Amino acid sequence: MKKQKNSNLIKWFKDEGALTFEGNLCIAEKAFLAHSAVNWLRKRASDKKLKGEELNRYMEVIKLFLQKKVDLKWEGDIINVIVNEEEVSHNESDRMEITNGQ
Repeated sequence: MKKQKNSNLIKWFKDEGALTFEGNLCIAEKAFLAHSAVNWLRKRASDKKLKGEELNRYMEVIKLFLQKKVDLKWEGDIINVIVNEEEVSHNESDRMEITNGQ
């Protein structure tokens, strides 16, 4: 089961352009942090600490990260989302914090 989940994750990373290949070299600049965030979400979901809509919101943020529209940074057990200025309108915040609600 875990192998299937990781296979799906690798496919998703490729589809979002976060995992590319040059010959036998794998370029995965964003994939490692995204993978840790997905594992964090899986744990929270299995512990019933996240609801479906929260999980979907987090996954959307990870997708934006893979597309290089936002940056993610770990601080303890908190994922900080830093919005790239050129990707947002002047009315939006340039930084937001997403926590697991604890």
